[in-house]
Amino acid sequence: MPCRNLRFLVVEDHEFQRLALTRLLQTLGAATVREAGDGRAALQVLRDPDRPVDIVLTDLSMPAMDGMEFIRHLSEAGSPVSVILTSALEPALLASIAHMARTYKVRLLGVIAKPVAAAKLVPLVELHRGMADEQVPPEVAFPLDEIAEAWTRNEFELWYEPQVLLASGTVRAMHAGARWDHPGRGILEPAAFMPSVQARGLKEDFGWLVLQKAVAQCRLWQAEGRDLSVWVRLDFDSLADVNTAARIRQTTDNEGLSPGHLVLGIPEAALQADQARVLENLARLRMHGFGLAIEDFGHGAMDVDRLALVAFTALKFDRGFVTGVDRDSAARAGLAVGLELARKQQLATVATGIGTKDEWQLLHDWGCLLAQGPFIAAPMPAAAVPAWTTRWTRSTIR
Repeated sequence: MPCRNLRFLVVEDHEFQRLALTRLLQTLGAATVREAGDGRAALQVLRDPDRPVDIVLTDLSMPAMDGMEFIRHLSEAGSPVSVILTSALEPALLASIAHMARTYKVRLLGVIAKPVAAAKLVPLVELHRGMADEQVPPEVAFPLDEIAEAWTRNEFELWYEPQVLLASGTVRAMHAGARWDHPGRGILEPAAFMPSVQARGLKEDFGWLVLQKAVAQCRLWQAEGRDLSVWVRLDFDSLADVNTAARIRQTTDNEGLSPGHLVLGIPEAALQADQARVLENLARLRMHGFGLAIEDFGHGAMDVDRLALVAFTALKFDRGFVTGVDRDSAARAGLAVGLELARKQQLATVATGIGTKDEWQLLHDWGCLLAQGPFIAAPMPAAAVPAWTTRWTRSTIR
């Protein structure tokens, strides 16, 4: 049974729809199904430690506390439950609310337009099972003392994914991403350890560690005569701290790196909170000469007006825009809109997740500037970059 051993909470103000959804879950084998008429009642249910919940199915239009306010409270409480949104609202509005939920860092499985049917529900339940299998709760995975010891031993390192010009194949930059060289588990990707780092209140410190390591490595490549820039995602809350721009500039000055060799990736969500301070920081960074790239474009709902708020230098397409673009007409339509938007804003464009030569060719033909993905190379430790660049310059991909 698809819902076997899983515990559900149905949040729905219409009694008939609530009953129908409860019965559907029971026929699919749910272990328990609890009910609430609005967000406020749902929060009361979730506070009961003796009756835990795995998945919440919530409507959006409800009295007392609607679904959006309920999602915000889940985020503020750090609730680990998975969430499925159910609503009869128009698709564009549902997509916007789904983006809001992800921005709040709620574990959103997906959105189902009413009426809810088993064919729509079961794939999202399976997604929850897959996420549960892959993710160990932060409080169990890595305790604070183990993280601190890894920090002291310099076990956190950066791996680099090449970015190359689609027109010529020339290597232009390296995108930095964190790894943990764990003595007992081998090389761990961020999904395995960042929840623990964040749960220990170390997200900000870790972000600065990544930035410092990337700047130092870029300066080393420059000293070796390798004209490479480095891209680093700034995924931390201090973008709203007015001292952040000065601190980033101090980091490059300490290493003797020109700001022009560092591109800072800005998540779309960073422009949502305390916007004035964030915009001030980003403007100062551009004045210093740093590159600014909007990260994962296409994953959220960034529009022309939002892009115009910041003097971005590049737009980085989410891999969902790129993978299978040569075969998927919907993906091609979305990519075409994004490329036209970038042209109007005079932004360099980067396609991530390129996996085939056909994808490479289509993106080249459509005028995308840079490529990144498994067709070019998988992420690699810094020590492997020189040998890879030598092999790549001799390759036939041009």
